[in-house]
Amino acid sequence: MADAPPPTPTELLRMVTEVQEANQRMAAANQHMAKENQRMQQQIQQLINARLEHNDDRQERHGHDERQSEPTHISETPQDDNTNPRNEEPQPEDEDQEPDNSAGPFTAEIMNFQLPRQFTLPTTLVPYDSLGDPKQHIKKFRSIMIVNGASDPILCRCFPSFLDGPALDWFCSLPVDSISRFQELAKQFEDHFAASAIYLHDSDYLTTIKQGQQESLKDYITRFTKVAMKIPDLHPEVHLHAIKSGLRPGKFQEAIAVAKPKTLAEFREKAKGQIDIEELRQARKAEKSATTKDEDKPRETKRNFRPMPRYESYTQFNTKRDDIIKEILNSKLIKPPRKAGSYPEPKNIDKSKYCTFHKKYGHKTDECVIAKDLLERLARQGHLDKFISGHIQKRAVPTTEQPLVGQSSSAKDKEKAPAQPRGIIHCISGGYAGGGNTSSARKRTYRAMLALADTTHNPQQTQELPEVTFRSTDFICKDANLDDPVVISIQLGDLIVRNVLLDPGSSADVLFFTTFEKMKLSTNILQPSIGDLVGFSGERVPVMGSVWLQATLGEQPLSKTQDIQFLVVDCFSSYNLILGRPFLNKFAAIVSTVHLCVKFPVQDKVIATVHSDLQEARHCYNASLKPIKRTAA
Repeated sequence: MADAPPPTPTELLRMVTEVQEANQRMAAANQHMAKENQRMQQQIQQLINARLEHNDDRQERHGHDERQSEPTHISETPQDDNTNPRNEEPQPEDEDQEPDNSAGPFTAEIMNFQLPRQFTLPTTLVPYDSLGDPKQHIKKFRSIMIVNGASDPILCRCFPSFLDGPALDWFCSLPVDSISRFQELAKQFEDHFAASAIYLHDSDYLTTIKQGQQESLKDYITRFTKVAMKIPDLHPEVHLHAIKSGLRPGKFQEAIAVAKPKTLAEFREKAKGQIDIEELRQARKAEKSATTKDEDKPRETKRNFRPMPRYESYTQFNTKRDDIIKEILNSKLIKPPRKAGSYPEPKNIDKSKYCTFHKKYGHKTDECVIAKDLLERLARQGHLDKFISGHIQKRAVPTTEQPLVGQSSSAKDKEKAPAQPRGIIHCISGGYAGGGNTSSARKRTYRAMLALADTTHNPQQTQELPEVTFRSTDFICKDANLDDPVVISIQLGDLIVRNVLLDPGSSADVLFFTTFEKMKLSTNILQPSIGDLVGFSGERVPVMGSVWLQATLGEQPLSKTQDIQFLVVDCFSSYNLILGRPFLNKFAAIVSTVHLCVKFPVQDKVIATVHSDLQEARHCYNASLKPIKRTAA
């Protein structure tokens, strides 16, 4: 016979469930067992007392004449004569009570056996109440008691504690001194309750188990396995054939017919995939039904929902929003809503209001927040310039036309005058120089600035700095392009970092993650930082965190060192670092893009100069890190 395959997760789950149910039944039976144990202990004690009294009676009969001839206690002799009949009278009563098992069916050898002091009855076996297989109960009892090291007398003494109902009544009806070994008790127990054994199915019964039309594969296998586990010596091939035969006609049955699994393990592997598919479909179905229930709710319950405007101010158009919506829908610049025109019309709806975007009555297009937000987004992207009043038109004079000779200069100036601005584009900001990462932090900073501006007291004077001037001699490049950026090298810790861009327009000092890795720094030193950095084209780069590093600008003796907080971002850049206003203000550095250098004060009001490295600026993609070569002093 082939070795049985290891249990599958389904079988393990079933076994755990059965163990939990057994524990619950045991917990319910523990109280009853405690009472029965107490009653059995009383019976055992009564039996011992009866044996002791019986022995005492025998001793009293042998020495009865000697006790009568003794000179002492003469007055008690007639009492003894009277007592003996009295003692003899209850003996028949005890004999009449023997069928009730007051003395117990065990012999004196078993009853006089002293139980170990630390011995306790196990609580993991459910008492037998005349229902079930008696042989199975004997097996479980033996296995539990053997683990506890019980001998034959202990088996006899403890077995009644695991009987209940009719089984306990049967034990009490056994004749006195009829049981001297546990094997005798087990044989009588099995013979008496042989008819109470639960009928066990054989392998032929498995062919009657079929998967229901609406029954899942998981439930079918669980139900089949529960029956198969109760069949002794079930051959794995018979098990496999029966479980395949009971499958419901369908795709999985066809897949099994094609795959032809030869073992139960292969079948369970195929079944596991099908069970996962069925559970996924069931989850989707439940989610879909929940969504359908939400949509089927009365419209009145959804009236409390009001979309909030996304923008603080909206562009003024020179055309009605209805006409703009119609035109952009016809041009297919946007798509109509998914349910446009198919909304159910509630009763008492106001037919005087119509939304062109949603194609429904009840509200106007000018009142529709969704339509207004959509048009505002398109306007800010430049798609609705022709609908905006004051839009800059092309004023180039065609080449085929010549200006009038007698045209006055004032008329020419009018033509060249720029159009009035239609809005203000604010600067891009972000990072710590903007007042904080959140809108609340920036508002607090702004309010603090206003409070400082309104103060009439003497303002706090800034630190006196030496004058910084740039001369033509500061420009040392020979083949320079005046549009080259100012790219320098600085020292971070014990590393020289080249290809560093000085950007006074940046509100943050940025350390790119590729440079962070090259410096072999651990990500554990990163401090959490909330927010994104926004570029000129609107792209957002999430901030991984911030890190404080010691930065040295210049070379000895004209150098200066400060602790700088860098924002670490993970994005592509041709530079290793970007030093913005926080860095420049910390060093009081002035950048001149004309002279391609930066100047900053050091001790004793001495001005240090760091020139831009044109080779690094023009070959920024070859940036690298170079460790400092330290020499002995």
